[in-house]
Amino acid sequence: MTWRTQRFKGGLLGVFMPFAARKPVVSYQEILRLAWPASVAASVTPLLGAVDVWALAQSSRPLDIAAVGLGSVIFSLAYWTFGFIRMSVAGLTAQAAGAEDEPEARAALIRGAAIGAGIGILLLLLQWPIGALSFHLLGAGSEASAETLAHSRIYFDIRIWGAPFALASYAAFGWFSARGRTDYLMAVSIFMTALNIGLDYWFVVGLNMGAAGVAWGTLVAEVSGFFISIALIVLLLADNGGLKAHWRVSEFWNADRIARTISINVDIFIRTLLLAFCFAWFVQRGGAFGDVTLAANQALLQLFLFTGLALDGTAIAAETLVGRALGARDKIMAQDRYHQAVRKTFILSSLAAIAFGVFYWLTGDALIALLTPSGPIRLATQIHMPWVIISPLIVVVGFQLDGIFIGATRSREMRDSMIISTMIFIPASLWLAGQWGNQGLWAAFSLYFLLRAATLGVWLPRIGRLFTA
Repeated sequence: MTWRTQRFKGGLLGVFMPFAARKPVVSYQEILRLAWPASVAASVTPLLGAVDVWALAQSSRPLDIAAVGLGSVIFSLAYWTFGFIRMSVAGLTAQAAGAEDEPEARAALIRGAAIGAGIGILLLLLQWPIGALSFHLLGAGSEASAETLAHSRIYFDIRIWGAPFALASYAAFGWFSARGRTDYLMAVSIFMTALNIGLDYWFVVGLNMGAAGVAWGTLVAEVSGFFISIALIVLLLADNGGLKAHWRVSEFWNADRIARTISINVDIFIRTLLLAFCFAWFVQRGGAFGDVTLAANQALLQLFLFTGLALDGTAIAAETLVGRALGARDKIMAQDRYHQAVRKTFILSSLAAIAFGVFYWLTGDALIALLTPSGPIRLATQIHMPWVIISPLIVVVGFQLDGIFIGATRSREMRDSMIISTMIFIPASLWLAGQWGNQGLWAAFSLYFLLRAATLGVWLPRIGRLFTA
């Protein structure tokens, strides 16, 4: 029996129905229904980076792997920084859905898409100073060659034109997951990945365009994904009252709702900015050890990101379930559903993390051979592969807690957790890298994810208390 059919709006049936029959249950089947499409959707995002690495490894310009690695840092910093768009839309929409407030669920989408498109246009207008500053910082203290930096700039100049489309799509992605349609999220992600793979092969392997070919492939995929998202939004609106129903235009810009949205977005903006900065710092510090280490770290980072984002499926399921529980009117029943969602999503995510660790242990050499050209880059990648093998157990708790806090729209705790973790990570990375080189850098990076989990875990009980407030 589903959650919707278990809800009662008063009357004798609700009074006399036994408690056990009325008790809302979060089943593993429900979690998996939400989680597996979200896992597929999330995991194909770093797969794009892995395909880029593979295509360049097959070309006559394998060191362009380092160039794309540096250029990608800028977009990771920009796009992850504005990842608050997806997160805030997901949390606010899930709570609106739990309260059965369809007009507000639609308004959350419009606000998020407007913010995303607006920021993307601003990035386009400021692309020259952003590029100049970014490459100045990336080149500072780095042993990356002038040729690598030049090709990175070409990559940036092409891909930046996809920013409005990519950031507006973030709102759609959050909205799909909050509405329980992670299958739509998966469909868009698979389409973009398949298109990008085909374009990578054509531009990079076939036409030998190097970093520029990777950039063009990504740009076309991002623009196409935006229009596919619009088509799926139309289908979802048609299934929820029709295209013309539930629109309260005056509520789009309701002052109280906007104030809450801004407050959440500012906190998550700071949190995500620091997250992206730490990834950028990791890549930039890897560049201090030369092009070979930089290219090896880029290959390993794709596997690291694949692990974390594949595990993010249960976190996205937690976003939806926690948000709906907090939005529900019956707080007693919702509280029980919340606790079940937290417990069962943690169990599933932990099992998945163990499975990923075993998978990397068994297939690590084959994956490295697939992603890197033979020679120094492959050797450096093999030396550092153990960090990827243990990465699922390192990132799983933090990712899962992120989903819970996003669903609860507890953005302040997410911000504070990231501030504490970053303040420890930066000096730790300098000291450990100074002592043990790139191995020390990976150790500091792993410590950073453990700190995120620890700080959020301390504040988790605050969400449970919301049901009794």
